Amino acid sequence: MDIILYFVLGAAVGSWIAARKIGNKAIFLGGFCALVPSVDAVVSLFLPTSQAIFVSGGYTHSIVFCALLAPIVGWLFHKICKFNSSIVRLSFLAFFCMISHCVIDVLSISGAGILEPFSHKRYALPVLADIDWFCLCVMSVAFLLAYIVRDGRHKSMISWSGIFIMAIYISFAFLNKLSVQSLFEQNLKDQDIRYSRAEVFPVSGSMLMWNCVAQDRDGFWMSYQSNFSKNNFELNLLLRNDYYLFEHESVTDIKNVEAYTKNYYIVESKSDSVVFIRDLRYARVGLRSTDEFRNSFEVNFLKQSVEIQQNNHYWVE
Repeated sequence: MDIILYFVLGAAVGSWIAARKIGNKAIFLGGFCALVPSVDAVVSLFLPTSQAIFVSGGYTHSIVFCALLAPIVGWLFHKICKFNSSIVRLSFLAFFCMISHCVIDVLSISGAGILEPFSHKRYALPVLADIDWFCLCVMSVAFLLAYIVRDGRHKSMISWSGIFIMAIYISFAFLNKLSVQSLFEQNLKDQDIRYSRAEVFPVSGSMLMWNCVAQDRDGFWMSYQSNFSKNNFELNLLLRNDYYLFEHESVTDIKNVEAYTKNYYIVESKSDSVVFIRDLRYARVGLRSTDEFRNSFEVNFLKQSVEIQQNNHYWVE
């Protein structure tokens, strides 16, 4: 679903920048450029899980990559496709459309390596759910309207309106996140729960349901909090159980998974040689405490190595 949002947002940015000059070509060029950073997802398919999780959202999501590639794309579309627009304008279009993709990823839970290769950190301000229906609907409507109308000026106005509405929504989501986190921390204090850190993450669908996580010395306290409910879900303590990994804590693959989850994880044992590392940031697929976690890593302890496989669950089974 994210790939559709990348495309329609890029299409809106492209239309806003160049629709007056090249009409609907700007819309599809913008959508195409916005998908370019996703090339790392294809590369990650051929890598081990512990490496793939850092390749995806890495170098191709950096400002440097977008800045270096944009002039090449602008030149190609000007010289080869003979678009009636300057190389500079087409280069700006390519750059900002690719950056729009990176911004969406920075606003998601997993984040993006926007400062690669100077910093390998994944920068994340998780205010947008990985499937945000409001953003998707708004930008899809803007895309369709911009495509239908004939006047280039109107195309730009419609696209700008869609981008503006989305910017307002993101601002509200950020303020809502701060409000929910404040209420969550107050709830922890009211129940005399001591914690070292706490954060809230959007639950898939919208930013009106939040997955609240707080760490103490034994594990993590978790609960859901909704803007529509005065009686939010009760807190549950999940023991970290990281002793299952003690004998393998120096293994690079294990360290990579721990770093990817930003240490918001618990370990559950399946057998003597298989454990699951549960990424708590992505919560569960349902609202029950027995539901499966949406993002997990299956770790198989082999005789001389460790094998890791990522398991994603998006729907309640």
